[in-house]
Amino acid sequence: MPPPAGIIALAAALLGPAAAWAQATPEYQAKVVLLDKLTRFVDWPSPAAPGQPFVLAVVGRTPFGDELDSYFATRRVKNRPVVVQYFRDAAELGPCDLLFICASEKPRLAATLARVRGRAVLTLADTEGFAQAGVMVALVRTEAKVIFEVNLAPVRLSGFRLAPGFLQLAKLVP
Repeated sequence: MPPPAGIIALAAALLGPAAAWAQATPEYQAKVVLLDKLTRFVDWPSPAAPGQPFVLAVVGRTPFGDELDSYFATRRVKNRPVVVQYFRDAAELGPCDLLFICASEKPRLAATLARVRGRAVLTLADTEGFAQAGVMVALVRTEAKVIFEVNLAPVRLSGFRLAPGFLQLAKLVP
């Protein structure tokens, strides 16, 4: 049975432009686009106060270079301007809406997740095994493409809602 037309349109919206860009540019430029598109399919549990920026935090040694700053300098997430903040470790972490956890944080992953557990902070990573360890969404490379791994337990604990079409495209992990 073929997937419904809505799922095909969602897949094209999520992966189409990023997949084309990924062929011509480094992996992390494509992942920045996927990160942006992902936010369109997530409902945060509580609305932000008017005028508050969307805070995208990165903890650890960033693999993005200056791509996040460049990309989000003129874009909005959830109709809010984006502020990108970088932290060496989770102990420095301030309030944020989305937390990207770098591979360098693997030894401290449990402590990092504990700092944001139950809060309205979407956790994201791109390291194999991080979703199984409690990160909400992982962008994992398999062969020549990037897939979304989703751990629904922390998503639900923090009150997030992910679009059903997005979940159909994702690999759900225990």
